[in-house]
Amino acid sequence: MADLRFERTEQMLQLNFLKLLETTHFNDISIAKLAKASLIDRTTFYAHYENIYELAEQLIDQYLEHFAKVFEQNIKKRKQEEKFDSYSFLDEELNAYLVENRKKIMLVRALNLGINSFDAKLRRLFKSEYVEALNIPENEFTIYLLVNLAMSNMDFTLEKQRVPSKKELKEGLVKIEEYLS
Repeated sequence: MADLRFERTEQMLQLNFLKLLETTHFNDISIAKLAKASLIDRTTFYAHYENIYELAEQLIDQYLEHFAKVFEQNIKKRKQEEKFDSYSFLDEELNAYLVENRKKIMLVRALNLGINSFDAKLRRLFKSEYVEALNIPENEFTIYLLVNLAMSNMDFTLEKQRVPSKKELKEGLVKIEEYLS
């Protein structure tokens, strides 16, 4: 029974933390403020987290878990199927998740935790995915371009609530090539 209460309290802390982020800058959220919003005392908070940063990092990791699972599935399917369309697979698997969790993802993306921020960790995930899936050396410039393209797709999806089509992607790349000429 204690485990269930512990989990509920942790979920409540996370939910109230996200609610506070809607109106309060991360640096202005204190443990006292979060405990009050969660109707608990500070010692209960400390039973779950060492500090606000640990809570923020745990939330970031939770929202990135889905990406990691989808990337893992992508690599498996790519190895199994000769003509596997990775772009469409990622589109289908991640679009609904991004749209469904849009508000929360945007809040955790705004948490400036340096190398532990959402975007920094997601960039590392994309990089490892592309290195493994495409067999491109991690220091090759192409990897950096692909990671930035993936991040741009995510930005577009969060803003427009849809994934850019392959046609839009190709047209955008043609325009970029024209600008470079």
